[in-house]
Amino acid sequence: MIKITDIEPDSIAAELEIQSGDLLISINDNPINDRLDYRFYLAEEYIEMLIRRGEEEIIFEIEKFIDEDPGLVLEDMKLLACGNNCVFCFVYQNPKGMRKTLYFKDEDYRFSFLYGHYVTMTTLRQKDLKRIVNQRLTPLYISVHSTESESRRLLLGIKKDDRLLEKIEYLTANGITLHTQIVLCPGINDGAVLEKTIDDLKDFYPGISSVAIVPLGLTQFREKLMPLRMHSPAELAAMIDLTDQYRRSLKAELGINFIYLSDEFFIKSGRPIPDEDYYDGFYQVENGVGLFRLMINEFNEWQPNLPAALPARKRVIWVTATLAAQTLRRQIIEPLNQIANLQIELLPVVNKFYGASIEVAGLLTAGDIYNRLKDSAPADLILLPPRVINENGLFLDDWTVEQLEQKIGVPCYVYTDDLNQMMDIIERESCRSLRRVS
Repeated sequence: MIKITDIEPDSIAAELEIQSGDLLISINDNPINDRLDYRFYLAEEYIEMLIRRGEEEIIFEIEKFIDEDPGLVLEDMKLLACGNNCVFCFVYQNPKGMRKTLYFKDEDYRFSFLYGHYVTMTTLRQKDLKRIVNQRLTPLYISVHSTESESRRLLLGIKKDDRLLEKIEYLTANGITLHTQIVLCPGINDGAVLEKTIDDLKDFYPGISSVAIVPLGLTQFREKLMPLRMHSPAELAAMIDLTDQYRRSLKAELGINFIYLSDEFFIKSGRPIPDEDYYDGFYQVENGVGLFRLMINEFNEWQPNLPAALPARKRVIWVTATLAAQTLRRQIIEPLNQIANLQIELLPVVNKFYGASIEVAGLLTAGDIYNRLKDSAPADLILLPPRVINENGLFLDDWTVEQLEQKIGVPCYVYTDDLNQMMDIIERESCRSLRRVS
């Protein structure tokens, strides 16, 4: 049973006078517990919806197109909590005093399907596995880390074997596609353990379609946590060479490269970003695997359409984290600065909140950005990187973009990964400046 929070105007539900606050009990006698149940059981031309209003239960008979939604807006799904104690879990590396949601560990296969969240499957029960298969919740994104029992238990902080490979076998045998990741921890799941993990996972291809390997990230807040260390640049380079050997063998065996290193390996080791052939279908770009290559390719395609000049002079500060700085400057900023009347200064921000070893833009706080901006030369416009704010418009330290803008006194925009949008912002602000002058 799930609460109806709103009704779409001019919908079937509005015509039937279904009301906000009603409770949806079932569709065609199938219980509805969340939005996925709702979407799955709607796929019929004729449905019977059982709805509770107060003490009354009402059956609504509906004829519709198979893919037509009657127009119910349902309450948000509550995330299922994670019971693991992963030794590298970022939640444990947050300082005290942040908003409560940042201390919640999720382990929800439904959000893995909907939004690409990574889950370990340690707590999946047989009924969950059956639901995934029955409702075709594919693809899913799985944090494997290791298939070797002892190291997996250590990494995930669990006490007994969670039958990972049995679960993978059941899902892939029933047509569910899995994209997997390994957070690589020096001395724990590299070496022979990594080799075993890759060998085990490739046996499930094409059910397992990709394996992403990402390096360990550690903040300065690790008191009382298991001692871990990050990779050196030399170790990152060695991992590139090692996985290239795996990839050649896998390509011959499977027809695809199968394993993919995140962009951090290449940037931090000083190696060039690979060409697009490295990434096959860019299966895990949201995991930082091929994001820079896609951005560079997009810019190269878009570059011939850049304007020769802006209508009015504009000085722009482009904020980024330290990881992206060199690639952005060489591949994008320098070509953009060839546009007449446009001057873009790239401003890398060191993450003092979490510690300088955290170099991704999505973990920058507004406070660190402000402290870096306040000492920079005046600008007409500030561009902020994607993912620095959440769906509620908040930075990690609870500032809003508007608060940052007021303190700096300069218009601030968070652009998306779409570089066209970024250029649209610059051109729009330039036109406004021209109108003010006129």
